[in-house]
Amino acid sequence: MELADILSSERIAVDVAVSSKKALLEKAAELLAADDASGHARDIFESLCQRERLGSTGLGHGVAIPHGRVEGQSNVAGCLVRLSSGIEFDAPDDARVDLFFALAVPAHCTDVHLRLLAGIAERFGDETCRNRLREAGGSDEIMKIISEPPAGAGGP
Repeated sequence: MELADILSSERIAVDVAVSSKKALLEKAAELLAADDASGHARDIFESLCQRERLGSTGLGHGVAIPHGRVEGQSNVAGCLVRLSSGIEFDAPDDARVDLFFALAVPAHCTDVHLRLLAGIAERFGDETCRNRLREAGGSDEIMKIISEPPAGAGGP
C-alpha cells in the first residue's frame, strides 16, 4: 500500500491556520472522517489524542505524523495538513511543525499501520520532498508529489 492509495485531494488542506495541537488534531479528524468507510470524527480525534498522550508524533524538521487505531474504521485513511504557520508539537528537535500526515487505521490493523508509518517517516525525512510539499500550490500538486516514488526507490 502506497501513500497515494490512502490519500485524496479532498483530504489535503493547505495553508491552514491553527494555534494548538488540539485544533490541528480536530482538523485532521474532520478530514479523515470525510470518507464513507471512516469512523466518526470524534472517535478519530480521541484516537489521535490518545496516541499523542503516549508521546509526541513529531519527527523533527517541522513534520509530525499523528496516527491512531479507530473502532468503526473499515479502511486505512490518510490526510495531509500544511499549516500557514508552524505550531509547537513537542518534536525532538523543538522545531515548530507545519507539515502533518495523519492516519486513521482500523482497530485490528498492525503490520500495515507500521509499514505506512515507516514509509511516511522516510518520505518526510527527505529534505527535498519536505521543501516541495511546503512550496506546492495546492492539493492537486501535493497529491502529485505524494504519488511519485520516494527518493532512492529506484525506477522500473
